[in-house]
Amino acid sequence: MALENKIEMVSDLIEAAKDFFVELFRPNMTLEKISEVVSPRLDDMIKKYEERGLTYSAGKFHIKYADEKHFQLEFEMYFQDAEGKWHKCANESDLRDYTLLEAGAWKTIQALKTITFPIEKPQTRGDEVLQKDKNLEEYREAQALPATEPAPKDEPDFTLDIDEKK
Repeated sequence: MALENKIEMVSDLIEAAKDFFVELFRPNMTLEKISEVVSPRLDDMIKKYEERGLTYSAGKFHIKYADEKHFQLEFEMYFQDAEGKWHKCANESDLRDYTLLEAGAWKTIQALKTITFPIEKPQTRGDEVLQKDKNLEEYREAQALPATEPAPKDEPDFTLDIDEKK
């Protein structure tokens, strides 16, 4: 690969990362909606740079708690060129106001501080690029289950003996 083409490709990779978060949000976003909006964009970036000779390796997309009124988005993806050199494509958004999020999404971000979605290359058309965050899944399961207490041990255990007559 000619040095001029390689420099152009790397600078284009950096420029695309800078523009990634522009006009991404609408009011009342859920974590699922963020994933739905971001996933195709990341997929397009992977395809674009693989068409230019880079091989996608791995990446992560983060939704991070910034402060009591803001959150931030960021991603990092790693590509390797034909000569074995690694290239990082990464960006973070400006601080975003928590009011853009649905209330439950904001509470989740406040509780977990960082939600991380692994970025995997889609195997077939329509595959989701963003995979599930295990901490998010565990948090949601814990929030959905009511707190139950075991029955007191001093109460008798009643069992019914029923004779079935045939």
